[in-house]
This record gives sequence, C-alpha cells and structure tokens, in this order.
Amino acid sequence: MLRFRRNGVRWVRRPLAPVLAAAASIAVAPACGNDKGKHAANGGAAPVSAAGQSDGARAGSAAAAAGSAGHSLGSGGFSGGGGGAGTAAVGGTGTAGGTAAGTGGMNGRGGEGQAGGPLGGAGDAAQHAGGAAGTTGGAGSNAAGTSGTAGGAGALVVGGVRWFGRVDVSDPTAPKFAWSGTGFTATVTGSDVSVKLRSDGGSDPVFFQPVIDGMPRTRFSVASSEGVKSVSLGSSLSAGDHVVTLYRETEGKPGFAYSTFLGFVSGTLKDPPAYSGRLIEIIGDSISAGYGDLGSEQHPNGGDDPTGGCHFTTDTESAYVTYGAVAARALNADASIIAASGWGIYSDNGGNTDNVLPKVWANTLGGQASPAWSFAVKPEAVVINLGTNDFSADMTLGQSEFTTAYAAFLATVRTKYPDALILCALGPLLYGTGLSSATAYITAVVQDANQKGDAKVKLLDFGQQDATKGTGCDWHPNVAEDQLMADKLVAGLKTSLGW
Repeated sequence: MLRFRRNGVRWVRRPLAPVLAAAASIAVAPACGNDKGKHAANGGAAPVSAAGQSDGARAGSAAAAAGSAGHSLGSGGFSGGGGGAGTAAVGGTGTAGGTAAGTGGMNGRGGEGQAGGPLGGAGDAAQHAGGAAGTTGGAGSNAAGTSGTAGGAGALVVGGVRWFGRVDVSDPTAPKFAWSGTGFTATVTGSDVSVKLRSDGGSDPVFFQPVIDGMPRTRFSVASSEGVKSVSLGSSLSAGDHVVTLYRETEGKPGFAYSTFLGFVSGTLKDPPAYSGRLIEIIGDSISAGYGDLGSEQHPNGGDDPTGGCHFTTDTESAYVTYGAVAARALNADASIIAASGWGIYSDNGGNTDNVLPKVWANTLGGQASPAWSFAVKPEAVVINLGTNDFSADMTLGQSEFTTAYAAFLATVRTKYPDALILCALGPLLYGTGLSSATAYITAVVQDANQKGDAKVKLLDFGQQDATKGTGCDWHPNVAEDQLMADKLVAGLKTSLGW
C-alpha cells in the first residue's frame, strides 16, 4: 500500500495497473462570412454600436431576406432585424425596441429568444413575420468601436474578435472571462500583434496561450498586481492576414482572478474567422481544468516520485492541452470548459458538500454568481467528468448520496440542453474501491436515464492511466495522457454524432 498526495489530500493507493483499453464563440449557427454594417442575409447577428443602438436600426438600404434572424451582441434586448427605429439595450433587461420597416425584415429570435442573445437577461423579444423586403442599416460601429460585423447567427463578435467559452460582455469595451480555455479568435494584419489584458481578484498569475496560424506561441501571464498589461502575441510576422487565437490557461475556480480584455495595441483587425457551428462543453474537476499537466513526475513501480514530485502552480496548468480542448480542435469545434480542481458532484476532496460543480455551473465568471449564464448557447455534446474527488474524500461513499447528486445534476443539464449528447465519463485517476463504485453508480444513472427514454445519455470510459509512464503534478494526467483521453473522446463523438 502506497501513500501519495493528490489535490492536497493524502491518499492510500495500490500500484496502478497498465492503462486499460477504453470500452463531447458562441452559438449553434452555421459558419458564414461576416458582413460589415448590415445583417447577414440568413441568420446574421446584428452588431451593436458603442451607444447601444443596433446597426440594423440605422438608416440605410439593402435587401433583407424574408424571415432572416438577428440579435444584438449585448446583454439587453434584441435588435430590430429589418431596420427602422429602435435600439437594443446593452447590459439591461426587458423587451427589444424597434419594429420591422415597411413589410420587410423581422425582429428575430437569437438563441433561446431571450432578450440579449447569448448573454441576455430577462425579457422576450417579440417576433414578427418577415416580409418581402425591408431596410437594414449602413456601416456603423460595434460595441468595441471597430466596424460593425455580423458573425453568424449567435456567434459572439465583440471588439472585432469572435469569442468562445463564457464571456461577460455587459461592458462590451472590456469583456470579462474566467473559465478554463475561454478566449477569442481574430484575423489580424500586421507584423506585430499585441493586446491589453488585466487580471482582477486573485493573487496567482493567470496564464494565457496565444496561437498564430495554428502554431502555439510563448505562453505568458498577467497578475492582478500588474494592472493593465500590454502583451505581445507575436512579432516579425510575414505580410498578409494571420489567424490569432488566445486561450486562458488558468481555471476559474473561486479564488482565482478573472480576466478582462481591453483590445489590441498593435495589428489591424479584419473580420474574424467564421464559427464552425460545433461546441463541446466539458464539466469537470482538476483533470478537465489541466491541473499540473505541464509538470512532470516519475512513479517507479507506481510509487511516489522519489524527488518529491511537483504540486499546483498556475504555470503548470494548461487548458490548451487538456483532453477536451485537444478533442475540440481535432473536430473543428469550440470547447467550453467549466471545471474546478478538487471539487466533485457530491463533495470536494475534503468532504465539503458545498464545494461542488453544480453550485457554480450557472456562473459566467468562475466563482462569481453574477452575471448568471443564460444557457442560450447550446452545445452539441456535453462531457460530465466528475466523481474523482468525491471518492478521494470517501472511498466508501454510498450509492444513494452519489447517485442522487449525480442524477439531479444530469437532469439540470438536460433541461438546459434538451438535444445534446451527454457523455458521463469515468477515469482516468480512479482506482480500487473508488473506481468500482464510481463505475457502478454512474452506469446506474446512465441506465436509468436511458430507461426513461433519454437515449442521448451515454457512458464514456477513459480507462486508468499508467502512472509508471510518468504523470503531471500530483499524479494528474500529463500531455500524453490528455492526448489518449482526447482520442477516446473524439472516437465517441464521431460514433454518436457523425463528426
């Protein structure tokens, strides 16, 4: 019997067996080009000016497709899709202003039809029948002061970039984000590209992974103590356009800083890359957040690292190389990762039943309860990878406690995402009694959902990692293990969704 520490808890462990073969921007919009200053002909999102007025409500003339949908990028009301007078409130609630001009255009629903599109608050947008032709606005400015763009129905384009993951745009000049892997993609011209960022609320530095034209660049950090920080994403670039993507690497668990994007310092923005229409949401713990995945431990014969190993720091945590993010890139999908190290479905790794993912799942900004996420964005696939910490706290955890909590959360996820494939995952750190119990309990929850008519709930077995091949910090998956997990997730999604 061997002892080791994981997530700050001392475990008793038998040597691991070799890996076992294993037995899921914003919006669900089709990809489309951007159209400055007017609605896209089919499903374009209405841009918002700094004053909160939709460009679709400005004077100007162009053909508006009958029944074409549009919504504002703000968190207030919907825009008038076919032009005419009216404004879309940014950051408020209530109903949208504006009616269709003449017989054309409509004030269409975006996402769930709630006011404000993906991040909207309360209130419904009135939907009007589209006519033959209407008027739509001319060129204008979007919320961040760049030219107005339509990023595809439901695609969130703010500040000239397309966002993915959960983002608070109640102040569109300073979008805020916190969850692992959240960020943006942009098309930029210029030999040097740099941005301004700020961290607020935590002492640990927040790390970021820039990627230019598909190639990862040097990671960097922004600490709260640094205030507003200008950071180079790339320099001495070749002439022409470049696809620039920035990912937040650090998790958004309570106690960590949230990030604020304050725009580009250098580089000329063009219309951002189109959204593929595929979104995977990962709900998990440290495994999904990337705890220690850039670190290195060796475990001869499955025992503790003889050098003492490594423990948590934000510079060894990378959302970019987690199994969820790797799988998403392989499938041309966006990933939204909602994960907190040490937390579970029934309790955290210390037995505290208050520190559980269901408590923070509805949050836009990590541990902050406000603003709440609207759930207007619907992922095609959801992965729930929880349970490791529950059994870390109590290897004898009873089925009633665990399955009651798990089934309740599964029902909540299904309510928010009625059409999504939901994969209930196992592994790869569970072992012994914890593994056998978690397998039995989660299998029972999946079977119960299937028997009640929900065939889109399935089990995903990541197997058990072979620690003798090396791990990340505190026994967590390293880059190689994350790749193995991603391969299994990709195979499952291709089988179930045809991706």
